[in-house]
Amino acid sequence: MSTVTGGFDFPFRPWVRSTSRRAMVWGVGVVAAVGAVSWWLERGETQAWGRAFGVLLAYSLLFWATLFKIWWTAGRPAVAVDAEALYYQPLHTFRPSRIPFDRVLACNPRVGTEALRVVVEKKGVARELFLNLAVVKGQHRFLEVLAERLEAAGLERVGEREWSRPDWEEALTPVPSPASPPPSPGEGRHHAPPGSVPPSPREGDGEVGEGG
Repeated sequence: MSTVTGGFDFPFRPWVRSTSRRAMVWGVGVVAAVGAVSWWLERGETQAWGRAFGVLLAYSLLFWATLFKIWWTAGRPAVAVDAEALYYQPLHTFRPSRIPFDRVLACNPRVGTEALRVVVEKKGVARELFLNLAVVKGQHRFLEVLAERLEAAGLERVGEREWSRPDWEEALTPVPSPASPPPSPGEGRHHAPPGSVPPSPREGDGEVGEGG
């Protein structure tokens, strides 16, 4: 993610990249060992074992490439803020995700974690995203900048590090699904803003440093 024009960038903490680098070094050793075993077994009666280790070698290379992708991504900003939107970079994707401030309904810490919960309106339905602040360097400054942007976008502070739109009340509504059994507590639920369209199933959550 390139530097946001007129905004603020906040990088990943150094340990995110250093951990990936150490894993890559160990991965080189594992790939070399598996490759050597595969080459040695590709003879005579052990060819079947050689082919099996060849498949294992392919998976080892794929795993090493994944570690390289994480290491490379961790060199880019973890989150960024400009006048119009919040950006976050999941470690498994190449491009950052964008959250326009005019679609944010509420923002608050996720209880018991270092994650930041952001409720975003999408197609008339409020959806939750979770940003892992544990991997963000300068998270206190990030929250200060984010607070300024949220309040400028019309959200009001309702508690310590908590913001919400004045005309939005958080209410959980079960998702209608006649063909399915009733959802268990905490499942099949979503947030519905006032005047929204009929509810639709959730598409999934997003979190920086994970799937997003």
